[in-house]
Amino acid sequence: MKRAGIIIFFFLITAGYCQSQDIHFSQFFFAPQMLNPAEIGNFQAQYRANANQKTQWRQVSQPYSTFSMSADGRFDFLPENVALGLAMMNDQAGDSQLSTFSLLVGGSYMYEIAENHELRGGLQMGISQIKIDYDALSFDNQHNGVVYDPNLPTGEKFSRNARWYANINLGVAHTWQASARNAITTGWALHNLNRPDQSFFNDVGVNLPMRNAFHVSASWKIHGDFDALPAFRWMQQATFSEVILGSGVRYILMDEMSLYRSVFVGYYGRFGDSGIAMMGCEIDEWRFAASYDINVSELETASRNRGGFEFSLQYLFNRNPRHPHLIHRFCPVFI
Repeated sequence: MKRAGIIIFFFLITAGYCQSQDIHFSQFFFAPQMLNPAEIGNFQAQYRANANQKTQWRQVSQPYSTFSMSADGRFDFLPENVALGLAMMNDQAGDSQLSTFSLLVGGSYMYEIAENHELRGGLQMGISQIKIDYDALSFDNQHNGVVYDPNLPTGEKFSRNARWYANINLGVAHTWQASARNAITTGWALHNLNRPDQSFFNDVGVNLPMRNAFHVSASWKIHGDFDALPAFRWMQQATFSEVILGSGVRYILMDEMSLYRSVFVGYYGRFGDSGIAMMGCEIDEWRFAASYDINVSELETASRNRGGFEFSLQYLFNRNPRHPHLIHRFCPVFI
């Protein structure tokens, strides 16, 4: 327990020192709390810690950078069907260094509706801050007639450069664990239930729209030591929507009591935007993955098909040796 506390503390405290884009992870299965609050505690161990980092659009503009850390688990002082989670995100986007910082606390409740069928409901609440650096921008009034002079006044008046707001997210998820290597999870989540105000100018009606997310993922034995990892996610926010569909393949190198080794590769498509090539490995409680977004959107010419790298790290505490691998699931994207 002491070891678990030290590692989780390290995961969370280092987040405050990491710069972070548009909150948009490609490896959703390594950011479960970002996808659905009902995913809190939905894993085969007692505690779990995740870290995600992504940098993109380096070829087009000032790089967009996102960092996230989360920890969740089932604690001894709570009923066994109750889990708690904590998530922290930091994002920095573009020349204005528009940043978003979020700290979310959540919980889930599990109800076993039938043998090997679990239904979870989750609630997440927290605070966020959006902030912009006006000094990093340039304005027409700072052109002296010959060249740009950053020392000239901008001639602009801004009401504020930051705003705090509350977050409320809600979700449900159903998991069918047919066997140790065969499982399917289906979930739905609704984010930004309170539709918080987003205006830097104190305008009325500038709210963050609610976001729907529907996801289905599976881990299914194909043959021998090979597992298929198909996944689908649909999200909608105001007039924007996103669909991701793809699959991975895992090869199990070792599965003996508490010893587990595997490697996996996959390819997922974000329709109309990018292809996501991924590879990674699992070593006992640890899991690491690296992916690259291949841009095929309207920015293809400027980006030369280059999107960005993403890295994920996960650690499981008190892992169940009978079910050593964690089922892959998709996680959130903030549109």
